[in-house]
Amino acid sequence: MANMMDYLAWRGDLSLAVAPWCGVDSLIMASFSYNVLSCLEAAGEEGIRLCDMAPMLDLPQRTGNVYFEQWRTLLYTMAETVRFRNMKVHHYIDAIDTERAMQFSAYAADMEDGSTFVAFRGTDSTLVGWREDFDMSYETSVPAQENAKKFLEMIASARPGKLRVSGHSKGGNLAAYAAAHAAPEVQARIDSVYSFDGPGLDDATMAGEGYARILPVMHSVIPQASVVGLLMNYHANYTVVKSLSVSLWQHDAFKWQVLGTDFVAGERTTTSLLMDETLHEWLKACTKDERKEFVEALFDVLTSTDATTLAQLSGEKLKSAAMILAGVRSMNPEMRKMFLRLIGMFLSMTAANAVGMIGEKQRDVLSDLLNKLKPENGGEGKG
Repeated sequence: MANMMDYLAWRGDLSLAVAPWCGVDSLIMASFSYNVLSCLEAAGEEGIRLCDMAPMLDLPQRTGNVYFEQWRTLLYTMAETVRFRNMKVHHYIDAIDTERAMQFSAYAADMEDGSTFVAFRGTDSTLVGWREDFDMSYETSVPAQENAKKFLEMIASARPGKLRVSGHSKGGNLAAYAAAHAAPEVQARIDSVYSFDGPGLDDATMAGEGYARILPVMHSVIPQASVVGLLMNYHANYTVVKSLSVSLWQHDAFKWQVLGTDFVAGERTTTSLLMDETLHEWLKACTKDERKEFVEALFDVLTSTDATTLAQLSGEKLKSAAMILAGVRSMNPEMRKMFLRLIGMFLSMTAANAVGMIGEKQRDVLSDLLNKLKPENGGEGKG
């Protein structure tokens, strides 16, 4: 079965004048955003054609990021195609603000059909980036969302014509938020908004007139075992795509299946449905203050290890995950019970697949932590 790279091999020699834009093109553009494009920071509004930019890039390896190679391969493959080689990339931004708990990256590209594409990068491997995702559960808007709105309106002011917007993971949330909160005159120019396994939006946004205006062009695509794409208030009309991966690894869009110009339809897994029910039961039962307490407790534990990225929590530092059990004792019993239940579910979902991805010592620590989370050993059953 084909994926987005196979689509590029099949469709790459066709210009937009010959083969109209489709959702798979939007996924490619969203995935492209994960590349580090430092050479663009000095390009300003004018931008650089992808075919001219690719030879200039010295793409550094992102520490601990196992997906780096496929993002880099995607970029260089796009640069060789008729379909994407002449797109002019501009207004690139890549910023992390630890004090504001913000990780934000985006770019825009002028396409040969006269449209402008705006893509927002998803969560990177930093704890700051993941903290911002969790902050969405209790804040009406987070700094990256406000920056996304300003970025979209800035691009709309700088470029005339049709706009397309997309993002994967948190980038999908930013794309939807920016489009829903943009000025009406900007919304009128938006041809499509794609959220690829991105968290949903807050109550106020979903009930707002802005969201209602962009709903006809709003597209949500999630894999069969989606967890990230079902956080918060997810979009009512979504497409489930088949993936060659399992469990949480289905978040990797390079494993999503494509047939022609469309995604191969699938059905959500039992685990995804259970996680969805668990998360939403908890969110409905908690106040914003309780959600905030939950998030702060979790990240106090994680940052106390001196780790700054998810990768740094592996190896010996994975042992610090056991601190979670002690760190939640100050929570009220119901919150502690849900905390341990969710941690247990995530670990159980990943444990069977982690064997080939982590070392022997890490597997021992993971097994020990799973045992501690069992009810008979003081887990959720003794909240």
